[in-house]
Amino acid sequence: MRVDVLLLPRELAVRPRPDLYAVVVDVLRATTSIVVAFQHGCRSILPVASAEEAERARAAAPGALLAGEQGGQRIPGFDLGNSPREFSREVVGGREVILTTSNGTKTLRAVGGGRTVAIGAFQNRSAVGDWLVARGADSLIVCSGYEGGFSLEDAVCAGAIVDRVTHVVAGIGLGDGARASQALWERFGSDLPRLLPNTAWGQRMVAMGFGPDMEACARVDVTDVVPVMEGGRIALGEPRA
Repeated sequence: MRVDVLLLPRELAVRPRPDLYAVVVDVLRATTSIVVAFQHGCRSILPVASAEEAERARAAAPGALLAGEQGGQRIPGFDLGNSPREFSREVVGGREVILTTSNGTKTLRAVGGGRTVAIGAFQNRSAVGDWLVARGADSLIVCSGYEGGFSLEDAVCAGAIVDRVTHVVAGIGLGDGARASQALWERFGSDLPRLLPNTAWGQRMVAMGFGPDMEACARVDVTDVVPVMEGGRIALGEPRA
């Protein structure tokens, strides 16, 4: 088994083969919101690339909730934005959600296409690491990044997942991206509440009034929920053994 980390989605184009299992990370905030939604009983999430695609998908599923953001702000007319604090049990319990975001849902669409994809965040990092170990196959962790560029918080989260994998099973092969990300986790993982508001995207989130979201996104190992995307739709994966 070998695990590697892609620091940007565009690195997918140069992979020598399509690894069958992957994890997508978009800490601020898409994958954190997805994890919280399933922790609170969401039935399924359909990630789409744009507001227009979301509207078309809702026409075929009138009972679904529309959620998403552009530039960090809730899309006008949508039921929810992309704040994990919005995905409460009262709102999403038992519901289907159609979600579009600036970075995370686009990455999910890019990484899909034959791969089984787990949704990773700090909140479920150990559960996702154990999910990868249970697969026992070569895997990728893909960082969504920030407007096409490197995102420190995503790389640190990827490193947190790698760290879990290496502590569960000795001798797992690591690519250079995985080693670099694990080093970032070792450097920054002890003070995530300070790190997240000071990354490039975190600063913008705070400026827009989403400071409390940083606290939610910085929580580590608070749930065993592992949402998994297969066939373009996300549902709850099997519980951790």
